[in-house]
Amino acid sequence: MDPSTLIPPADAIPAAPWLFRALLDTTFTVHLLFMNAMLGLTLLGFVRSLRPARALGQQATMVPTATALAVNIGVAPLLFLQVLYGQFLYVSSTLMAVYWFALVLAVMAAYGLAYRQKYALHKNDRRGTLLWGIMSALFLYASLTQTTNAILLVRPDLWSGYLGDPGGTLTAWGDPTFTPRWLHYVTAAVALGGLCLAMIGHGRAKRHDPSGEALKAEGLSWFGWATLIQALDGVWWLVSLPRPLMLAFMGGDHAASMLLMAGLAGTGLAVAFAFKGRLMPAAAAAVFTVAVMTAMRGVLRQLYLTPFFDPSGLPVVSEPSTTAMFLGFFAVSIAVVAWAARHPKTDPKGA
Repeated sequence: MDPSTLIPPADAIPAAPWLFRALLDTTFTVHLLFMNAMLGLTLLGFVRSLRPARALGQQATMVPTATALAVNIGVAPLLFLQVLYGQFLYVSSTLMAVYWFALVLAVMAAYGLAYRQKYALHKNDRRGTLLWGIMSALFLYASLTQTTNAILLVRPDLWSGYLGDPGGTLTAWGDPTFTPRWLHYVTAAVALGGLCLAMIGHGRAKRHDPSGEALKAEGLSWFGWATLIQALDGVWWLVSLPRPLMLAFMGGDHAASMLLMAGLAGTGLAVAFAFKGRLMPAAAAAVFTVAVMTAMRGVLRQLYLTPFFDPSGLPVVSEPSTTAMFLGFFAVSIAVVAWAARHPKTDPKGA
């Protein structure tokens, strides 16, 4: 079966495709930072809860905030993705509809448990290992579901599987890039979780808390080693790609190759700064690397879809007033979220 016959026609868009691509990459970068912090803090919370000497109150406080910000900011890139690739996203989400709807329930349950954990730890300093474990499992399920949808979106050749699985439970587990892609994002989350721990420790050290430097060192260690493992996962992902796509990142496509080199440079700097104990440069390198990786993800998506679709060819029905109104409200929303992130209600007790 010709996969192109399964792809619905594209709709017209109200502004130039490059604008929505820029907004997609920008908002997805911010979403990734909060999403990785959410998952990373949860996974590290579970690991650290197994060691009785670790206090977890302040770490538990950050998880609900990171979850709320990740979910709310995640709406923006999802909408921009729908504008540019709606005919692919709607189909991929429908083919795995059971898992896609379950993702919403999983994140809602984990969010509720995060608040339960926060107040339980602040009340009596219980370790909460079981809750950390359940939250980790729920968030990991969400990451697996997102990975499945990302692969189905760019592989219309898998859509014919619907004929044998019409119940909304189609998966992409057989794709050779599935495991390295998923592990790449999970290890990135652990790295960002470690960076958040280091930030907590840095703040405590500035308040002359003697435990601050130890927590900062622990967090940077998690960040550095997880980033190294993530780089290895990235190599695995690269060599698992279809050969034409792999070669595009190895000199065949100028933009793809330059992004890969920038990503490797950012990763190297992040690891070097982490192992030297330089928190702020390591954080800056991490943010830069996430932005580069987001752009790489967009290039890879387009390389996959090149035989079927090019968003630059989308019909444009200009609506300047609607676009201006949207951008204005979008800017106000970003300002409100930024203000909320800078003025959280936190309990200074706990760690």
